[in-house]
Amino acid sequence: MQIKVTNKIGDSTYQFNIDEKDTKEALLTASVLGNTPHYCHECKNTDFFALAGNKDKDGNIYIAIQCRKCGAKANLGSYKSGSFFWKKFELWQKDSSKNEQSQAKPSESVVWDE
Repeated sequence: MQIKVTNKIGDSTYQFNIDEKDTKEALLTASVLGNTPHYCHECKNTDFFALAGNKDKDGNIYIAIQCRKCGAKANLGSYKSGSFFWKKFELWQKDSSKNEQSQAKPSESVVWDE
């Protein structure tokens, strides 16, 4: 099954083309990409977001929706079965006493294998 999903995130419009043999897999992927988070749990923002991404030195790709108001991110997580989900918005803050981040690093929370 082929599905095209168009989603406006912040000032940009993204078109995702999904091509899956299994109809349910195609619909599942479309539902995740078409329904990105639009409420920041940190600052209550509902309309000022951007798509953010990163690739680490090991080749792992991290995707998130970032709140442009406070900087919090809702990471795209992946299940072991291969499907995806959006995590709740979290604001990353450095712990000045340990010179480390007080919460899990983004690289530890989301892995998207291509």
